[in-house]
Amino acid sequence: MTTGTSIIDLVDGFVATLREHGVQIEREAVEAEVAERLADIAERLGVGVPVVLRDYASVEWGRQMALAVVAQIRDDHLLDVAPR
Repeated sequence: MTTGTSIIDLVDGFVATLREHGVQIEREAVEAEVAERLADIAERLGVGVPVVLRDYASVEWGRQMALAVVAQIRDDHLLDVAPR
C-alpha cells in the first residue's frame, strides 16, 4: 500500500466511484464525512490529520470506502445498484 494522499483525492475517488455505480451524492456531504473520519483516526493514533494523510492513508481509500458503500447498498437492496 502506497501512503500519502489528500482529502481532495479521497473525496474525488469516493464520489467518482459512486457515480460509476449509478449513485449520486453531494460532494459536501462526503467532504464532511471524510474529514470527520480522518479526525477520529488521528485522535486514536495521537497525531494530526496531515500525519494520517501522509503516513497512513492510501490514495485508494476513497475508492475502497465507496465500493464498501456500494456493496452495502446492493446487499441491503437500498437502491438498484448493479455490480461492476
